[in-house]
Amino acid sequence: MYHLVLARLGEGPTFDHCIATERCMAALARRFGEDAELWGLTGLVHDMDLDACEPDLSNHTLIAKHVLERIGAPREMITAVLAHNDKAPRTTLLDKALWVTDPTTGMITATSLVLPSRNVADVQVTSVKKRMKDKRFAAAVNRDQIRACETELVIPLDEFLELCIKAMAM
Repeated sequence: MYHLVLARLGEGPTFDHCIATERCMAALARRFGEDAELWGLTGLVHDMDLDACEPDLSNHTLIAKHVLERIGAPREMITAVLAHNDKAPRTTLLDKALWVTDPTTGMITATSLVLPSRNVADVQVTSVKKRMKDKRFAAAVNRDQIRACETELVIPLDEFLELCIKAMAM
């Protein structure tokens, strides 16, 4: 059923971001002993309507909600997708993980693009943290949301970034 979602995403930056988020979410699920398939798929579909909503993002995740409901997606997936865009409260670990992971994949990707290799596998945690201090670098990425891994997921920032870098490099 998720082939419909993949077809909607197509290819490009949003697709790449969703794949990166899928990998990080599955890795987080394994770390927490949760359902890696559910968490990974949630990461995969979280921005499925983003391109269709631009430039007015007020409906972002609301369109996704309707599509996901139509294909019978689990309620916890739908809630996490809404919650990552502040359209539902973040109450579960899945909700919080997606909210924190979403901007993290963007920061890691942006960091990789300034490397000579342009390869995520070459990204170091120290490089991501250095880039996070420069507010002009990947200016749209919410650094506080990334740092919330420590309060929302109770994972130190260095460990969270390492987990995501490794997952994205797979």
